[in-house]
Amino acid sequence: MYTSVLNSGRVAVWDKTGMATSMLCILHCIVTPLLAASLPILAATEQSTHIGLTLALMTIGLLAFLPGYRRHGRRSMVLLGVIGFTLLCAAVALPEGSSSEAIEMALTVTGGSFLIVAHMSNMYFCKICSVCGQGPCRASHTIK
Repeated sequence: MYTSVLNSGRVAVWDKTGMATSMLCILHCIVTPLLAASLPILAATEQSTHIGLTLALMTIGLLAFLPGYRRHGRRSMVLLGVIGFTLLCAAVALPEGSSSEAIEMALTVTGGSFLIVAHMSNMYFCKICSVCGQGPCRASHTIK
C-alpha cells in the first residue's frame, strides 16, 4: 500500500506539471500573436517554441499517463491524452502563414484543454485507486 501511494504521488506531480505546462502553452498561443506585432523576434522563433512546448508536453504526459494507466486502466484518460497530443501536433505541422493562425490557435487551445482534462482525470483515478488499495484498480465504485 505504501508503494502504491508513493507512486500515485509521483504521478500527481507529473499531472500537475502537465496541467501547468498545458496552461502555459495555451497562454503562449493566445498572447504571442499580440506581442509579435511589437516584437518581431517572437514571430521568428515561434515554430521552434511550438515544437519545444509540444515535445515537453508529450514527455510530461508520458511520465504521468503511462504509470497512471497501469494503475487504474482507464482508457478514457488515454483517449483524452491522445486527442490532445494529436491536436497539438497538428497545430505544429500547419504551414506558416497568416491564414493558418486562427486554425493553429484553435488546435492549440483545444489540444491543451484536452490534456488538462486528461491530467485531471488521471489524478482523480490514481487517487481513487490509492484509496481502494487494489492492484490495477477496476473497482466498481469508480467511473469508467
